[in-house]
Amino acid sequence: MKPTLSLTWFDRAAMSIAPLWQMRRLRARMALDLMARNYDGAAAGRRTQGWRRTSTDAVQATGPFLARLRDVSRDLVRNNAHAESALSTIAEDVVGWGIVKQPQSGKADALWKAWAGTTACDADGRHDLYGLQQLVIRSAAESGEVLVRRRLRRPEDGLPIPMQLQVLEADFLDTTKDTLGGLLPGGFRIVQGVEFDGLGRRVAYWLYKEHPGSAFATAESVRVPAENVLHIFKGLRPGQVRGVTWFAPVLLRFKDFDELADATLMKQKIAACLAVITSDVDGTAPPLMATDTSQDPQIDSLEPGMIMNVPPGRNIEVVQPPSVREYADYASTTLREIAAGLGVTYEDFTGDYTDLPFSAARMSRLRYWKKVESWRWRMLIPQFCDPVHGWFAETAAIFGTQVSPAEWTAPPMPMIDPVNEGLAYMRNVRAGIQSLSEALRERGYDPETVLEEIATDNALLDKLGLILDSDPRQMTQAGQLQGKGIPDKAEGTLPAARGEDELVAAAGRLRLASGDRR
Repeated sequence: MKPTLSLTWFDRAAMSIAPLWQMRRLRARMALDLMARNYDGAAAGRRTQGWRRTSTDAVQATGPFLARLRDVSRDLVRNNAHAESALSTIAEDVVGWGIVKQPQSGKADALWKAWAGTTACDADGRHDLYGLQQLVIRSAAESGEVLVRRRLRRPEDGLPIPMQLQVLEADFLDTTKDTLGGLLPGGFRIVQGVEFDGLGRRVAYWLYKEHPGSAFATAESVRVPAENVLHIFKGLRPGQVRGVTWFAPVLLRFKDFDELADATLMKQKIAACLAVITSDVDGTAPPLMATDTSQDPQIDSLEPGMIMNVPPGRNIEVVQPPSVREYADYASTTLREIAAGLGVTYEDFTGDYTDLPFSAARMSRLRYWKKVESWRWRMLIPQFCDPVHGWFAETAAIFGTQVSPAEWTAPPMPMIDPVNEGLAYMRNVRAGIQSLSEALRERGYDPETVLEEIATDNALLDKLGLILDSDPRQMTQAGQLQGKGIPDKAEGTLPAARGEDELVAAAGRLRLASGDRR
């Protein structure tokens, strides 16, 4: 289809005065129109009418609205069960029992456990490091961003190392500190409370002394060097300075869903009311259910099992209550859209697992877990875990303890099929794909502690002369005795069995020694 242009009176006048200039002008207009036809989203017409398309950068697109979006999101979490469920799901799945550090040398590892494994690391004295991880990811999802400030303490405070972490809400950033495109001496600039140097590096944060929403709030803010502050948020665009609440794409959907739920509840209450309207045709009929005709009640009542004789001249009309049938379909569609916007599964979001086959549940879980891994390894670990460990190493070095860089282990995806997935763990370890210590850390256990317990248990079994089916030293995976020495309660170790008969005899003597008379 060839592009066509409608000529205005100005076009015709210009054509007679400056035909060459007008020809170039019309050619440019036709080229722009052809380009718009190639991209429907760029066209201006009925289908795109009212579509606001701006060319602002990440700062201008979010800056003026961060506080309002943050307040709406928090109110939503406080008052909407689905929003609270989504937020809890994200925090619990990303952190679980904790993203733990692989052990190092004895002294450094003991110091880390004494600091990170207790509430000594928290300036508020409420969480260990893994509780702070969950608080950080929850705040980042709800408010869009969260701050963590390093607080140095005195050696006499009795802490494992004289340092603690203070988690601050994004409200502490003084957004009035903004150069609005201008530059400070040395090429520095401040954008929404964050100060940058001439190379675009963060050098400081302007923080209020108290939360601006508290009873002790003041308008005074202080400049805190960036080396003492962590700013955790999910980066969505290059050049983004502040984080946006994860609920932003679905706030209106949540509001519409709440209003629909309230309206449906009211509709259901109305539907539960049976109303009867009576009319007196000629004005001579006596009132219903009245024994004294001198009374004229305007409202009567119905009773279960009542048989009523209607007087002559009286008409009765039963009000048909509205039906409530469309809510379930609409609710399911809307909640699926909200779950997709938040990045969680519909089943975890709503707790509705009806009519969900195993294969669909597994595919949904695998797709969701990719996002969990992204939130961990692209945001929480590089923006919080690594810098916190760097602070720890820096402080520990001052007091004579050298700490190596950290390697982190995050909890695995919850098992959907424990039998087969447990077998996969065993095969990974046996094939060398994964170490036994790494598998134990994924499950939330300390490898050194677990292996020491196993060694203690094995020594006790050998001392008592017991063989368990779960002991790989003595039993095969199929439940058969290994062809080697079998511990004996009285003599310590029996000679190696030669043949099946000797194995059976040895097992019989072992059962007798242990008191098993079967």
